[in-house]
Amino acid sequence: MPRSRSQRSQKGFSLIEVLVAVLIVSVGVLGVAGLQLLSLQNNTSAMYRTQAIQSAYDIMDRARANRGQDYSLAIEDAPPSDPACGTDCGPAAMRSRDLIDWRAELAAALPEGTGSVLMNGGAMTVTVRWQDTRNPAAAPLELAVTSQVSI
Repeated sequence: MPRSRSQRSQKGFSLIEVLVAVLIVSVGVLGVAGLQLLSLQNNTSAMYRTQAIQSAYDIMDRARANRGQDYSLAIEDAPPSDPACGTDCGPAAMRSRDLIDWRAELAAALPEGTGSVLMNGGAMTVTVRWQDTRNPAAAPLELAVTSQVSI
């Protein structure tokens, strides 16, 4: 039985439909992959901010536990020298040990992480600085937390 004219002109039409469908699905998959990458970057940034907040409150709690000691430390200053007192440290040696440990934790937890502590009477301001991995050329990010620490 010979084919009609309309059947002959539609030959290969389904192949074009399949190619267009593959193109549309490919664009959709690329869009989802892009959203997943952006989500991962934002999650990493949020994790760094959370770590910075936890570190700021950590040094505040250490200062509260070691009353009478001035924990002030500028961001460009090196931490104090290691008192090497073992487990039986006095208040001044404990302050040094706390600042050394705190700076080491910042450096380990945050990219280029460092921090400063400013004590002004009963108020303590802790600033944590780190480099955002999403844009390494940008200025470092900073987070400052102020709280009352009765000394």
